[in-house]
Amino acid sequence: MQNNEINNKTHLNIVLKNDESEDKKINIPLTEIVNGLKRFALGWIALAVLVVLMVSAGTAAFSHQLSSSPVSLIGFNYPGAEKGLTPNGEVLDVNSIKNPVVIEAALTKLGHSLSEVDSVRNAISIDGVVPTEAVDEISVYKYAYEKNGNLQAAQSMLNVEFFPVKYKVTFDFSKTSFGDEEAAQVINTVLECYRDYFFEKYGYNESIGNASLAVNYSDYDYLIAVDTYADTLNQLLDKVNTLKNNNFRSTQTGYSFSDLSNAITTAKAYDADALTAYILSNSVVDNKNSMISYYEYRIDDLERQKKSAQEKLKTIENSIATYEKNSVVVHGSLNDSEPSSYTTVSEKYDELFEQKQNAQKNVSYYAQRISECQARLDSVKKLSNSKSDADDIKYVEERVKSLDETVSKLVDDVNTTVKEYHESVTFANAYSVLVPANVLSTSYISMLLNNIMKPLLIVEVIVLFLYIMISCIYGFMKDSHKRKSVKIQTEEPEEA
Repeated sequence: MQNNEINNKTHLNIVLKNDESEDKKINIPLTEIVNGLKRFALGWIALAVLVVLMVSAGTAAFSHQLSSSPVSLIGFNYPGAEKGLTPNGEVLDVNSIKNPVVIEAALTKLGHSLSEVDSVRNAISIDGVVPTEAVDEISVYKYAYEKNGNLQAAQSMLNVEFFPVKYKVTFDFSKTSFGDEEAAQVINTVLECYRDYFFEKYGYNESIGNASLAVNYSDYDYLIAVDTYADTLNQLLDKVNTLKNNNFRSTQTGYSFSDLSNAITTAKAYDADALTAYILSNSVVDNKNSMISYYEYRIDDLERQKKSAQEKLKTIENSIATYEKNSVVVHGSLNDSEPSSYTTVSEKYDELFEQKQNAQKNVSYYAQRISECQARLDSVKKLSNSKSDADDIKYVEERVKSLDETVSKLVDDVNTTVKEYHESVTFANAYSVLVPANVLSTSYISMLLNNIMKPLLIVEVIVLFLYIMISCIYGFMKDSHKRKSVKIQTEEPEEA
């Protein structure tokens, strides 16, 4: 009797443990989930179609860009552009196109609000176009490396240096409030305004001489004043003589460079030089000793500058003497015993010769000025110490005043003519818009599809996820309900 009770208790314990294991076991009701997918498939399809319609309508209503971003091509063409420099020798920063001054000028010209400045700046992107020469050079080195695996060719390929002279300007107007029709107009106006900014900042703006010397005759002698005017005339003459061989004629002054050269030569000979001779011959000098001291100082100063120029010339000549031109090594096939090489023309080598010529000109200039000042000093020392005649002083003052007016007019005419020449000839193509920006329109439907693709994909993924989740929840609930029904049916006979 006791043994039977013990066996029954043992049997009951085993059954309880099995039930506990069954409760903890997780069953995935695949059949019920599939049934749920089938049950809600029609609702999912209807919702997916509704989402497509809603996203398309929203994109069409609120998207202001139904065309691709307009693209323009600009170019720089002047000496130094291929070295990444501006016309005045500074480093070119092409991002100055996005300068607020430029964008403000463009927006003002188009009548738009200046509140758009930052958005327009952020919408502009600039990419350099690799020059053809650099591409060809890289290709040669790349071919040599791929054929022979030569490390020197690979290093040479990495060392190819280039500066773009053409740039692609893209205007992503989706970052702005402008629409398709305004986008190309805005970026083209920005590029036009940059032309004025570029020339004003980097172009020719050097003025020759002073517009007015404002001579105060009580401060120094007439001879020094006349020498100052003569120096200005020499500067003007040097400048126009370098340009007088062309046929340019200014529309503002009406002068050609030959006309200006003749006018300057005449003023120097009949105004400055003739007046100098009159002053010396009639001893129209206020303080002889002061004049002597002045010219002695000028000679000493010019001697120092000449010595410095000579040392610079010597340094350049030594650099040329020790300079070795670039050698290019050409690697042939694997059967070649040694690579062949040849010497190339070096830009640095050419620059040294140009520097040498300029240094020689400076040395010659200082030597000439020293000679002129020495001659003037000798003439002043020979002047008498007697007081100048009042009539001579009056005559000299009238002539100096006339010389001042003549030099001032020539300075203005030369500067105006030279500036116009550089604007219309030298730097006419320094900056240019090679290809104006255009909106590359596609069909309305294709561009709309392109715009809605990303948001539509995101929303559809969310809808699909909800559809699967609902189906899974439905499957688990159905399975749970069935299990409870089976358990109830199983327990009822046992209780009975």
